[in-house]
Amino acid sequence: MFKSSLRRDVVIILLVKLAILISIKIIWFDAPSIPQNGSARVAEHLLESRSQNFEGGPR
Repeated sequence: MFKSSLRRDVVIILLVKLAILISIKIIWFDAPSIPQNGSARVAEHLLESRSQNFEGGPR
Protein backbone atom coordinates (compact mmCIF):
# COMPACT_ATOMS: atom_id res chain seq x y z
CA MET A 1 0.00 0.00 0.00
CA PHE A 2 2.80 2.45 0.88
CA LYS A 3 4.81 1.83 -2.29
CA SER A 4 1.91 2.43 -4.68
CA SER A 5 0.89 5.60 -2.84
CA LEU A 6 4.45 6.90 -2.88
CA ARG A 7 4.80 6.06 -6.56
CA ARG A 8 1.56 7.87 -7.36
CA ASP A 9 2.65 10.94 -5.39
CA VAL A 10 6.04 11.06 -7.13
CA VAL A 11 4.41 10.77 -10.57
CA ILE A 12 1.94 13.54 -9.75
CA ILE A 13 4.71 15.84 -8.50
CA LEU A 14 6.81 15.18 -11.60
CA LEU A 15 3.86 15.92 -13.88
CA VAL A 16 3.13 19.17 -12.05
CA LYS A 17 6.79 20.22 -12.31
CA LEU A 18 6.82 19.36 -16.01
CA ALA A 19 3.69 21.41 -16.59
CA ILE A 20 5.19 24.39 -14.75
CA LEU A 21 8.45 24.19 -16.72
CA ILE A 22 6.62 23.96 -20.04
CA SER A 23 4.42 26.92 -19.16
CA ILE A 24 7.47 28.99 -18.16
CA LYS A 25 9.16 28.09 -21.44
CA ILE A 26 6.11 29.07 -23.45
CA ILE A 27 5.60 32.37 -21.61
CA TRP A 28 9.15 33.71 -21.38
CA PHE A 29 11.12 31.92 -24.08
CA ASP A 30 8.74 32.02 -27.03
CA ALA A 31 11.31 33.31 -29.55
CA PRO A 32 15.05 33.84 -29.53
CA SER A 33 16.16 37.41 -29.07
CA ILE A 34 18.82 38.26 -31.61
CA PRO A 35 20.33 41.72 -31.19
CA GLN A 36 20.76 43.91 -34.24
CA ASN A 37 24.32 43.90 -35.54
CA GLY A 38 25.30 41.56 -32.70
CA SER A 39 28.42 39.98 -34.19
CA ALA A 40 29.88 43.37 -35.10
CA ARG A 41 29.29 44.62 -31.55
CA VAL A 42 30.99 41.56 -30.08
CA ALA A 43 33.98 41.92 -32.42
CA GLU A 44 34.28 45.60 -31.54
CA HIS A 45 34.17 44.82 -27.84
CA LEU A 46 36.82 42.10 -28.11
CA LEU A 47 39.16 44.23 -30.17
CA GLU A 48 38.65 47.20 -27.86
CA SER A 49 39.45 45.20 -24.73
CA ARG A 50 42.68 43.81 -26.23
CA SER A 51 43.99 47.26 -27.08
CA GLN A 52 43.52 48.47 -23.49
CA ASN A 53 45.93 46.99 -20.99
CA PHE A 54 44.56 47.45 -17.47
CA GLU A 55 47.38 45.72 -15.58
CA GLY A 56 50.21 47.94 -16.73
CA GLY A 57 52.07 45.42 -18.86
CA PRO A 58 53.51 41.93 -18.57
CA ARG A 59 55.25 40.83 -15.40
